[in-house]
Amino acid sequence: MANAVLGYAVERVGDLLIDEAVFLYSVKDQVEWVKEELQAMECFLKDADAKSKGDERVQNWVRQVREIAYRAEDLVESFILDADRRRRRRKCFIRTIVPCCIPPPYDFIILHQFGEEIEALRAKIREINERRSTYGIKDLGEEPGRQIGETVRERRRVVLHASDSDLVGMDAEKNKILGHLLDGSRKKRSVISIVGMGGLGKTTLAKRVFNEARADFGHSVWIDVSQQYSTEDLLGDILRQVTKLGEEELEKMKRPRRQKMLYQTLQAEKYLIAMDDVWDKEVWRILSPHLPDVQNGSRVLITTRSVDVARAAGTSTPHYELRFLTEEESWELLSKKAFPNQGDIEAVCTEPLRNVGKQIARKCGGLPLALVVLGGLLSTKGPSIRAWRRLAETLVWENIEEGRMCLDILALSFDDLPRHLKCCFLYFSSLPEDFKIGIDRLIGLWIAEGFVKKRSGETLEEIAEGYLQDLVQRCMVIVVRDVYVDPWVIRMPEFVLRCRIHDLLHDFTIAEAKELGFLVCDGIRDDGGASQLDSSARRLSLHGDKAWCWDSESTPRLRTLLSFGTYRNFDINRTFPITDLKLLRVVDLEWASIDELPKQVGDLIHLRYLGLKNTKITSLPSSVGQLRRLQCLDVEGTGIKTMPKGVWKIETLRKVLVPFTVEPEMVDGGLRSLQVLKLVRAGRWIDSCLGSLTSLRELQITGIEGCHHSALLSWLPKLPRLKKLLLQGASIPDCLWRPSGFSSLQVLSLIGTVTRPPQHSSSGGDQWLPSLTELILSYTSLCQDSIAALEKLPELTYLFLGHGSYVGKQMLCSGGGFPQLESLIIDSLHKLERWVIEAGAMPRLRSLKIYDCTKLEMLPEGLRRMAALKDLTLLNMSPDICSRAEKEGEDWPKIQHIPSITISAINPYLL
Repeated sequence: MANAVLGYAVERVGDLLIDEAVFLYSVKDQVEWVKEELQAMECFLKDADAKSKGDERVQNWVRQVREIAYRAEDLVESFILDADRRRRRRKCFIRTIVPCCIPPPYDFIILHQFGEEIEALRAKIREINERRSTYGIKDLGEEPGRQIGETVRERRRVVLHASDSDLVGMDAEKNKILGHLLDGSRKKRSVISIVGMGGLGKTTLAKRVFNEARADFGHSVWIDVSQQYSTEDLLGDILRQVTKLGEEELEKMKRPRRQKMLYQTLQAEKYLIAMDDVWDKEVWRILSPHLPDVQNGSRVLITTRSVDVARAAGTSTPHYELRFLTEEESWELLSKKAFPNQGDIEAVCTEPLRNVGKQIARKCGGLPLALVVLGGLLSTKGPSIRAWRRLAETLVWENIEEGRMCLDILALSFDDLPRHLKCCFLYFSSLPEDFKIGIDRLIGLWIAEGFVKKRSGETLEEIAEGYLQDLVQRCMVIVVRDVYVDPWVIRMPEFVLRCRIHDLLHDFTIAEAKELGFLVCDGIRDDGGASQLDSSARRLSLHGDKAWCWDSESTPRLRTLLSFGTYRNFDINRTFPITDLKLLRVVDLEWASIDELPKQVGDLIHLRYLGLKNTKITSLPSSVGQLRRLQCLDVEGTGIKTMPKGVWKIETLRKVLVPFTVEPEMVDGGLRSLQVLKLVRAGRWIDSCLGSLTSLRELQITGIEGCHHSALLSWLPKLPRLKKLLLQGASIPDCLWRPSGFSSLQVLSLIGTVTRPPQHSSSGGDQWLPSLTELILSYTSLCQDSIAALEKLPELTYLFLGHGSYVGKQMLCSGGGFPQLESLIIDSLHKLERWVIEAGAMPRLRSLKIYDCTKLEMLPEGLRRMAALKDLTLLNMSPDICSRAEKEGEDWPKIQHIPSITISAINPYLL
């Protein structure tokens, strides 16, 4: 991992050479030299990482290399800071047309000091290079393959083998997979993949179904693939099990001969081949041509941590993604391992011991691997409540041998990540345990940190979304779709995508980040006092009420300051100490109880991200406009009513989130990099500037009136990248229903009367909003013709009809309408009396929620035919319709097939 951290620092120095060419002109050669030396060092870090386990000397060498890289970054950025400060004092004009031709007149004192520092850095680099050869560290270059100890793999096999007999919580998955393997009607060879993060029990489940199904096949083969493999070995492993060839004969066979013999042998009989622990899509590409399909019901079973691997192996059969165990299942598995060979666990496990055991089980987060490991540890302690309680109270995974083993097994996934993803994943160490961070926020932080590298034809946000998707596909990150309700519009929902990682992976990231000097979490002692933080700390994440104790003077090299759950009334001079932290790049203080920013905030010339969401701040100092490198400014949920004019001239801004009272004061032609503009108030800027914001992906405008319609009609359809749009006001223009424009729009929220609602007679109803997946409407006063038009939207999956969105007494959803709709919420349609759903309407609907529709007389008959519907909620409805929906009620036959039904009548005390 050290090579990823060093690589990041090297890239930072390279980026500074490009982005800060004006400031670095006179020292360009020295900086280039440092960059090249650091790049040369990268080649040796793979070998150093492999040898550092247990060798304190090599660990020290790795730390020294990292510190040199950080020192180089500090040196360059400090030089830029000093040069910029002097430029401001003298008010010198810096030419930007040919920046490298005419250097600015910096003081010789600065240049002399920089030269001395560079020379000291050179001496240190030479010293470190000499020490490298002493420790036998070799240049591994960019060779493929991972330096993972065989002991970790052996431990993994031992743990998994030990749990084979304890398959808990997977009966449904086991039966489904067995059913597919043994389905005689499916003659075509098919692939079944079991997917999940490390430790979820993929191998355990696969072993069970393999052993139960193998008797039905002429050939049954189990091979362990893992991260390091060779094609010859894989072919040999399979041949060894399906032929009677001896080891000597196999050794003499070259790859073509092995391939031909394997194909011929498997062609003769029905086979079952299980490939365990597949990491690389290439494995299937290599083996697939030699696994014949003669329509005899042969099967291939794969376990993998990657959804991409499962998809590459075959899409004809859905892959099985394993879930985490419930609390009850967790205790069942833990107790089986804690009391092995014990027929009646209840007889030896008292209730107090069981309560402590369940507490330990919860700390495993439903991960079978962790439960098996801790269960094995408890089995050595016997039924001692004192010993169990001590473990529950002091459990820190990395501090016990068994816990370290568990983390090492999970670390295999981390080690397999490409370098650019390692820093992104380690960023989760900054979050509190179980914290779900908004995807947009996380991506903005990644970009500001410099983790996301430019690619031709893609925005940084699109590239970062790809990074996150890769982590999700590898089952290392979990995405959660939450419903957020805007506080300024009653029950106006918006889907917000958040993500998190499993608790054990979180523990791993914290341990790894600490070892690498990547980030410091909290930094506060348990007694509430201030910790002595490492002066080299570059990222600091403050958690909880104790965060106010942090002393900024102990972290002069800080680049990133984050806070989570810091709700105290802070002394702003302590919590945002500008004078001590001039090199800050990222500041995110969401929910911190601060009410003022220092005027000197403009001195943070390297600042890329300023997050003040839901703080008590009511104004921003004018110096914020001097942050010429600022990419994200988030002041949503604050008391700010106006913004400094200089903010709207920062050309690097990519994301601006403000309270809905703020009206932008933009300059035509500026903010061309802006991707997100949220909750701004409508005004003259729409006429003069909206058309120039051609990079916008998300736009939210409030306070729209008739005078704004003409400009919105002109400019909105001409924003080619727009994916999310919210319009709120007394009236909404009708440009959205026109065939031209909005081809990329995916999420649309309208709050207010639409001047010309969509009509069923609209020409080419399938041509407008072709990509729309989510539609949220309130106060739009639509009629039946509009519903007939909306139900033709080809990709719509979520529809919210809020207060005043529909004004008819009857509503009809016709057959074939809403073909992709999965979730429908009908809220406060006070005039709706009758709803008809024709056969074939909403065939994919899974969730239906009806709130506060007090005049609705009965549930639609069409619900009876909706086989996909899994969840029905009736909330604040009339007593009559609630009684009809209860068992034995008149509407019960229409909904009795729905697994989850929630019914709540109107509370008479609220009338």
